[in-house]
Amino acid sequence: MSLQQRTIKLVADPYPPYQFKENHLIKGIDYEIIRSSFWEHKIEIKVDLLPWDMCMDSLKKKEADGIFQIVRTPEREGMLLFSDALRTAKTIFFKRIGTDVEIGSDMGIESQLEDTLLGVLSGYSYSPDIDDLEKSIKREYQSQEGLLQALTGNEVDLIVMDSGVAYHLMNTMNVKNIERVPGYEITRELHLAFLKDKEELKDLFNIGLRSIREKGIYEEIFRKYGVFATN
Repeated sequence: MSLQQRTIKLVADPYPPYQFKENHLIKGIDYEIIRSSFWEHKIEIKVDLLPWDMCMDSLKKKEADGIFQIVRTPEREGMLLFSDALRTAKTIFFKRIGTDVEIGSDMGIESQLEDTLLGVLSGYSYSPDIDDLEKSIKREYQSQEGLLQALTGNEVDLIVMDSGVAYHLMNTMNVKNIERVPGYEITRELHLAFLKDKEELKDLFNIGLRSIREKGIYEEIFRKYGVFATN
């Protein structure tokens, strides 16, 4: 069976606005970038949105061809082939408008957060700078929505979030009174990764990704969701 006659099966964990289900349909920036890239070759994709552990288990059992929105690490390179960068994720701090806060990248985070309470997502790894902060500085929340509500409700002084997720939720939740803290950001390249025997799929995706960038489709997808492309 040729690639054009089969459907590529991919997995990812739900993460609006990048991949999510709405009215039984999968939508999102990363989903549409991948779908458009493969459609340059007239190849269709099928995506299952699952908890992260189930996504990785699906790959190990070879029930899926690949996984997306994944960071390249030496350990993962042992079992997966990584595409060109899908996009660059940017994690930033937010504060209430009118609050005089600035965080520089040339100084230690902990010393700059003295007498400040930072809201973080429970169980999420940001970077060593943030993950290793004293517990007295951080308060954990179970959802991204909870983080925004904590900041607007004066439960914390700052929150740290993916920029795309934050602006998407600020729009859907009609949050008006918060803004980005200037001076600090964490960036990470995210990829589509395939099983080791799927090199042809990786190459076709990379070609398609370059094509939709050249045609302007890549930027159009970001604009559709109210997010700026970061690479």
